[in-house]
Amino acid sequence: MKQFLFVLLLFIIFPITIFSQQLSLEGKVVDEQEVALEGAHVHINNRFVLAGENGTYHIANLKEGEHRINVSYIGFKTLDTLVSLDKDAVVNFKLKEDAAALEAILLNGNARRRSSENIEKVNKEYLQEQFSGSLATTLERLPGVNATEIGAGASKPIIRGLGFNRVAVTENGIKQEGQQWGADHGLEIDAFSVEDIEIIKGVGAIEHGSDAIGGVIKIINDRVPEEGFTGEVIGLTKSVNNTLAASTNLSLKTDRFFYKIKATGSEFGDYAVPTDNIVYLNRNVPIFNERLKNTAGKEVDLYGQVGYLGEHYKGTLSISNVYFKSGFFPGAHGIPSTSRVQDDGDKRNIDYPFQRVNHLKFINKNEWFFHDSSLEVILGFQNNHRQEWSRFHTHYTGQVAPEVNPDLELNFDLNTYDAQAKFSKDFNDNHTTAIGAQTQIQENTISGFNFLLPEYSRINQGIYATHDYQVTDKFNVNLGARLDFSKIEIEGFYDDNLYSHLIRNGTSEALANDYATRSAETNRDFANFNIMAGALYNFYKNWDFSVNTGTSFRLPTAIELGANGIHHGSFRHERGDPNLDAEKGYVLDTKLNYRKNSFRASVSPYLYYFENYIFLNPSGQFSILPHAGQIYQFTQSEALLTGIEFDFNTVFAEKWHTQFTFEYLYNRQVTSDSSRNFPLPFTPPINGFFEVGYEFLQKSNAFNDTEIFANSAFAFEQDRIAQNEEITPGYQIFGGGLRTNLQIGDFRATVNLQATNIFNTKYFNHTNFYRALEIPEMGRNLQLMVKIPLN
Repeated sequence: MKQFLFVLLLFIIFPITIFSQQLSLEGKVVDEQEVALEGAHVHINNRFVLAGENGTYHIANLKEGEHRINVSYIGFKTLDTLVSLDKDAVVNFKLKEDAAALEAILLNGNARRRSSENIEKVNKEYLQEQFSGSLATTLERLPGVNATEIGAGASKPIIRGLGFNRVAVTENGIKQEGQQWGADHGLEIDAFSVEDIEIIKGVGAIEHGSDAIGGVIKIINDRVPEEGFTGEVIGLTKSVNNTLAASTNLSLKTDRFFYKIKATGSEFGDYAVPTDNIVYLNRNVPIFNERLKNTAGKEVDLYGQVGYLGEHYKGTLSISNVYFKSGFFPGAHGIPSTSRVQDDGDKRNIDYPFQRVNHLKFINKNEWFFHDSSLEVILGFQNNHRQEWSRFHTHYTGQVAPEVNPDLELNFDLNTYDAQAKFSKDFNDNHTTAIGAQTQIQENTISGFNFLLPEYSRINQGIYATHDYQVTDKFNVNLGARLDFSKIEIEGFYDDNLYSHLIRNGTSEALANDYATRSAETNRDFANFNIMAGALYNFYKNWDFSVNTGTSFRLPTAIELGANGIHHGSFRHERGDPNLDAEKGYVLDTKLNYRKNSFRASVSPYLYYFENYIFLNPSGQFSILPHAGQIYQFTQSEALLTGIEFDFNTVFAEKWHTQFTFEYLYNRQVTSDSSRNFPLPFTPPINGFFEVGYEFLQKSNAFNDTEIFANSAFAFEQDRIAQNEEITPGYQIFGGGLRTNLQIGDFRATVNLQATNIFNTKYFNHTNFYRALEIPEMGRNLQLMVKIPLN
């Protein structure tokens, strides 16, 4: 299959085309302020291209003579003109803003909404300015987005209280796959390589399938770069864990090809916490020198891309590899021991226990553009290799260390193959239809001296259709439907040593056999049909209102179906249920927007209902496995989730800007016994963020576009907790910083200095991986980022 995929990649990315020696037309599409209009439509005769990054376009193989050109962009007046060619020419187009178009907004710069989808957009500059250690934590300032943090170097996103396998993360159309079932597993994406992001909340499962039940984080990394050579170098340092990081992004664009190389390397030490003691399993565990021992780590990320721009074609082949290694706090791994957390005098070493992850990914994306239609074909391959290492220790007599890698506790090797196609057609100015098909194949193998997740293979197939109807200039309707089929085969795993150990200790044969059957052989088929509908109404010049409703689904993971073992990383014995059904959800999502000039405000109430929400439930039964504690059983229940998001941005007096986001979330299980209607786990509390900044308009020889800012993040007490959680007190922390563009002679750089948790406040994040251990959030941190352009 790998050989077939490789050959198919070559045939698609490098199609054989014979070109005649004819004329070419190129140039830029900009607005009246010379701002590039990326994505502008350039029609010439019956041909069509999209303006790339910086508004550049290129059309080849034109005949000598007169050609009619039509240039359009949402929110701007269409330009219709004639161009006479007798040689290669450069023609730039300047579009005028439509009188009905709205002003650009602070965050994502788009004009009036043309789709009912609840989308937030951020670009590379925003991600770099707000960078806070990982991609997920950097997005936390957006309404409805939180993060589950795993130490100082990794995290995963939560949207409206839904995380893990309920948030789909895609890159260039391919869904990121890994062992994302675990809270201690990060996202495995280089935040510095990301070019643009769209966050889709609400009804996102129609096009993206399973795992999009809470939303989609859509990473776009195939933008066409500027002509010639461009690039940047970024340096980063953080005081809280002595981070040293460097990243470079290089690109080269020729007439038809473009190339990108991105590389990031980082190393960090044990991170500081404002406490000298924690309590875990009713035992006091000291934190020496207020440093969390063995939380150091390192990361090396590489990314390469080659792209081809044809007459009606754009193709890219992207290759990336993310390598990450970090330690686990030894006081959180197994039975707590004071001796294991003693200071070893080295803040940067990575000792046992630790995790090592390598994520290799190939993505081939192909787009054919025609006058009124387009075809997209995407192929992908991912290898996610995850290991957890710990000094070999026997949980029961008779267990012998493996001859090879005796300290390898858990080893997961997941291969994922993706193929998808999407055809879109504009029937006229008001009707657009898209039809798509997707296939995914997964194979997972395991090894190690411990057992948690069985080997499995899975095939997912889906087809979908969407239709967009622009009823009037102010009213838009979106419809969609999707049909999915999935098959999973889980290998059985029987532990003879465990069975013998339990029998020797007087356990009955039936109970011993039940525990020794770590995973029963399971073959399950799933089928799902989902629909959605949405509407957007621009009911006044500066106002719009959207509503989306529909169904969504999520396939149960292999660990939810087949796990049965001690997961030290999550501090419990976890057991799956092979009879779980696919999660089925219903969602109602609304959003009211007001935008005028530089003022933007939005409010977004939403409601989710799940027929069979899957979660880990304390069973009340204690495991007879050594060092296991209580059994946590994957189970299902009806569940309700509702909330409201508020977002406010404005600029006043030309110099001041403010941002305020606020989120309220409520959820609970729905059972026949109301006394058992507990909240769902990992539910973010009421939380918000406020920032005010001042920009110095005066220019100087060395400093330009200088801005100082102060901010505050806060959360209310979270006393609505799941059965296995602790009440988390509320908090408020403060930060601030400075951004400026520095120029000394020919040297240019962007400098970003910021401080977080200035007063070294001891506080807890309810969604943090380490919350169950009473480990507080990181202490005071000073972060300096310097970006140097190379062009």
